[in-house]
Order: sequence, then structure tokens, then C-alpha cells
Amino acid sequence: MEELVKAVSALVGEEYQRAAAEHGGAANTPHEGYALTKEEVDEAREQVGVVCQNITDLWCAVKADDLPRQEQCLVGLRRAAILGACELIQVAAMTDKAMAGLRKMEEGGAK
Repeated sequence: MEELVKAVSALVGEEYQRAAAEHGGAANTPHEGYALTKEEVDEAREQVGVVCQNITDLWCAVKADDLPRQEQCLVGLRRAAILGACELIQVAAMTDKAMAGLRKMEEGGAK
């Protein structure tokens, strides 16, 4: 797990750098930092919902001994899990952007 955490942390850094290059490296206000992070949380939550639906459907297919449906569910489950992981990487990257905004405010003496 430690190696996976390191790899994901590196991906978070890469996503932050990508987003910073495109949209700036720091949130302009705490409200913006919240909104950016919340949007990604909502998108991650949607993917978790898809994961949950696919695991439920998979169990029904297993009980029905429906092998083609099981494969379909597994493919959907894998895709949703990957997309959810990507969204959570974006959540972490947006927290970095929000933190950069807070540091910028602290350095400028703003409240």
C-alpha cells in the first residue's frame, strides 16, 4: 500500500501542476477553493454510485449464473472505479490549490 500511496501522491502533484498551468496555481478566495474541491467531490461521489450499482448488479448476475452479464458488470465496475480514483486525485489536487490560496492570503496579510 505504501508504494501505491506514493504513486497516487505523485499523480496528485502532476494533476495540480496541469490544473495550475491551465487555470492558475492558487484559489483566489476560500470560497473558490471550496467550490473547486466540492465539484470534484461531487463527481467522485457520482462514480462511487456507479460502482455501487455495478457491484449490486454483479451479485444479481452471479446468483443468476449469467456469465455475460457478470462480465459486463465487471467491466463497468472497473471503469467506474478508475474514473472515481481519477476524481479523487482531482479532489486532492484542488485541496492543494485551495491551500496555495490560503498561503497566498496569509503572506499578503488578508483575512
